[in-house]
Amino acid sequence: MSLAFGVSLLALAVMLGGIAAVFRHRSEGAMSALRTFALVGAASIALLHLLPEAIGEIGWLALFAAVAGFLAPAVLERVLLGDAGADRTPTTALAMGYAAVLAHQFGEGAAVASLSRVGQLSLPVVLVIAAHTVPLAMVVAIQVLEVKADTGGKRAMSAALAGIALATVVGAFATRLVDLEHLEAIEPWLLSAVAGLLLHALSHEAVASGPATSLSRAGEAMGGLLGLFLATIGIDEEEWVQKIPFALQIAALSALAGLILLRSYGPRRATERPH
Repeated sequence: MSLAFGVSLLALAVMLGGIAAVFRHRSEGAMSALRTFALVGAASIALLHLLPEAIGEIGWLALFAAVAGFLAPAVLERVLLGDAGADRTPTTALAMGYAAVLAHQFGEGAAVASLSRVGQLSLPVVLVIAAHTVPLAMVVAIQVLEVKADTGGKRAMSAALAGIALATVVGAFATRLVDLEHLEAIEPWLLSAVAGLLLHALSHEAVASGPATSLSRAGEAMGGLLGLFLATIGIDEEEWVQKIPFALQIAALSALAGLILLRSYGPRRATERPH
């Protein structure tokens, strides 16, 4: 998969986040599907593709890089926002939160470009990152629209989203400064760090739940099952998967599908949103 196409998909995800913000009251089912798709896809690709390959090359030390990739976004957010970030004025909180999003997207652009340069970039990985980008961009867009509700809200939102897309592109081209030979030498560490970055989405979405309606439940179930299906594409070529008995593979996939449906339709989602 080409880097240009991958970065274009991430930029498109930013734009879709802005559209979803404008029509947020009509896009409940679609956003539920996207959030769950990103959650399941991130976990599946990290655990079924990236980490096993990295562990096969450098052993269990790969887990240290994965942990670093998992914690980096949270640490950045704490540094930029601090413990009292939520109590600050809306404009200040928005500005600092926006800085965190820019840094986050710079890192994702760099990760995608790095994977491309070592021949590890695939459509499932880009789609999962893009699906995680849509709600992130949507949150930024909604905050801008609320802060600028009286004057030029949509223009300010467009400028903010353009900045996010630009940060992604800049992050992608920043990897050109690293020699390809050196990049290949750290490839397993890079794969582990990207796996941790994907798993970071779990800390926000694994047990998070919005209003439980029939539409949101169906969206979550559909997005989760699609994410699981997409993540399993191509893993049959991996040696570690071939060693697992076929019956056990089917049982594991069935169990994961069951967990996805339980998350969408389980007892904790039993309360419908009041009208």
